[in-house]
Amino acid sequence: MKKKLLKSFVIVTLLMFVSLVYFIGCSDEATPSLYNPPSTTGTPEITSVDPPAVAIGAVTAITITGKNFSSDVSKMKVYFGDEAANILSASPTQLTVISPNVSGDMNIRVANQSSVAFSNSYQYTLTPAAEDFYPAAGDSVNRPYSFVFDKSDNIFSYNASLGVYQITPDGVATLYSPKSGEAYWTSMRFGPNGVLYGVRGSAQAIFTIPANAGGTVKNSVWVSLTPATIKIAKIEFDPLGNMWAAGKNTAIYRIKSDKSYVSFPFDYNVTAMRVFVDNGTTYLYVAAQGTSSTTIKRLPIDANGDLGTPEDYFDFSANYGAEYTINDMTFAADGTLYLATDLPSPIVYINTNKSHGLLYQGILLQSPALSITWGNGNYLYYVRTRMNETSGKFKLAQAIVKMNMLKPGAPYYGM
Repeated sequence: MKKKLLKSFVIVTLLMFVSLVYFIGCSDEATPSLYNPPSTTGTPEITSVDPPAVAIGAVTAITITGKNFSSDVSKMKVYFGDEAANILSASPTQLTVISPNVSGDMNIRVANQSSVAFSNSYQYTLTPAAEDFYPAAGDSVNRPYSFVFDKSDNIFSYNASLGVYQITPDGVATLYSPKSGEAYWTSMRFGPNGVLYGVRGSAQAIFTIPANAGGTVKNSVWVSLTPATIKIAKIEFDPLGNMWAAGKNTAIYRIKSDKSYVSFPFDYNVTAMRVFVDNGTTYLYVAAQGTSSTTIKRLPIDANGDLGTPEDYFDFSANYGAEYTINDMTFAADGTLYLATDLPSPIVYINTNKSHGLLYQGILLQSPALSITWGNGNYLYYVRTRMNETSGKFKLAQAIVKMNMLKPGAPYYGM
């Protein structure tokens, strides 16, 4: 009996095994798996970069061309050194990025999540958008207010309570003219024969320092306007050699080289002033502060040196708020106007089509700009006010900040 049962069990087991083999052999589908390996592409490769060698860190849009990229921005990473860039757009062959806020020589590398390896390295240089130029970090004694450049790109800076210092292009500073009775100058310009002109903002006089002052010659009065209630805060030269002077008065004053002067009615507080030639017409641009708002106006200067009718150029208060002040202005050669203000992001640009914005927002420190001047090359400079802790403790020196603009400024007249 046991032998019969064992024989039956063997037969049944054999039949079940044969059936299983049959069904497995007839199936066309692969056995499902819990592991699903990712799809991969070739290793990313950089073939070119535009601009090809140098860009301004955190400012310039950089285009990287190559292969084995992805149109899905979330799958791509671009590194400048060890810092990731901000990817603006992506395709399988091209990436447009803004670099991180770093500077120096470094490698660009591209990573694609669908690839197991980084791209080749591309040698690149990032220059800083802005950096403190003068004085040295931690120097709380030298506090620049107004400044100008000579033709050799030396800076002449009025340092509060000290006088005028000459600063070479490599940052070496020496006393040029010791202070007289003033706290500082609110505006400075070079005139003919290397004479340096300046004003205090609280007086009706214009002062001069002769060329090659040598660190011992103090400034002296060149001309004093009347009545004594006149306050001159800003000066500027035009292509005819005339000096223009203005402040919190009821007029703008034209002063000739023989010290004769005339007034042109203008009932505003002029907080900034610059001459610029636009399409063949010479204009005097001014920041005109009224009782409740500030507007940039421009006045044509005719061949006789007379001012024409003012015209509104840009409504600053309507765009940025009546509580903010324009402290200085300058132009790029392409006609873009730059304003030094007390806005949290202090430099405003105004394009020729009147579009506008904040220069290097998020890069420049949030501290008011007192004055702004273009050097002889592609760098724009401004004075950033001293920064203190909320407790009043000194934090960061008042400094001349150097900004890389990759374009030149408009000419200054008088030199």
